[in-house]
Order: sequence, then structure tokens, then C-alpha cells
Amino acid sequence: MGAGGPASELIMFIVAILVAGSVAGALAYVTTDIANGINARGAMLATNLRTDFAIINDPNNIPHSNLSAAPVNYTFYVKNIGKTTIPFNGDSVQVLLNGVMIPPSNLTFLNPLNKAQINALQPYEVGAINVTLGKALKSGNYYTLTIVLENGEKRTFVFKAP
Repeated sequence: MGAGGPASELIMFIVAILVAGSVAGALAYVTTDIANGINARGAMLATNLRTDFAIINDPNNIPHSNLSAAPVNYTFYVKNIGKTTIPFNGDSVQVLLNGVMIPPSNLTFLNPLNKAQINALQPYEVGAINVTLGKALKSGNYYTLTIVLENGEKRTFVFKAP
């Protein structure tokens, strides 16, 4: 009977060590998971901060094709003012006119200097988006153009229809 006391204390000590080890392991896992999440979010935020663009049209003088014949093309200029390359095509850029999405088939992404189609904008490069509409916008009315990149960056531009 004399050995029962130390034996039970030894068992309780071993159980306490196992419980403490389990708690420490769970805390280490949760801490590692949180740290990895913070790293991933930080990397994504850094990429978003390096991605920036501007719509550089004159809001009172939008380039367009002949307004009397359908379809009508309006040209909007986008400048990459960020530090990373921006994908510049119908799969990665959405264009909304007064909140209505323009289908990618009605968008053409061009180099404004040589009118060649392009798929990306390098830093500080300017690209043109030709928006083809079935009919001309009502002259003198104001419209809102919103351009959204694949990473969620967006810019809004209010212009007066020619």
C-alpha cells in the first residue's frame, strides 16, 4: 500500500505532461496557421499596392467613330501607373458603362500608337480600349465608365458623350 501514493502521483504527472503537450501542439498549429495567413494576405496586399492605373481621356472629348452609323466605337485610354504589368484583354479587364457590363466581344485592346492588339500593359505604358456599341450614346449626356482589373482594382470615369 505504501507504493500507491507515489505511483498515482507519477501517473498524474504523466497525464499532466501529455495534456500540456497536446495544448502546446494545438497552439503551435494555430499560431503557424495565423502566421501563414498573414504572410499570404501581406503578399496579396503588396501586389495590389503595386498595381495601379488611370483612365486618361479628356472627359469632354471622347474619341469615337462616325456617330451616324452603327456600330459606334468609343476609345478610352488607360495608363499603367503602377510597378507591375497589367493583363490587358477581355479575360482580365471588365468594362461597365453606366453600370452595365460591356461583353468582351465588344471590347478591343490596342496599342494607341500603331493600333495593334495587345494583351498586357507594362509599367507607364498607355493602352486603348475600343468599346463597340450598337448605337451612339446620346450627345451631351453624361455617362459613367468603370474599368475593373482581374485583381479587383477599379477606376471610374465620368464623361460627356460627343
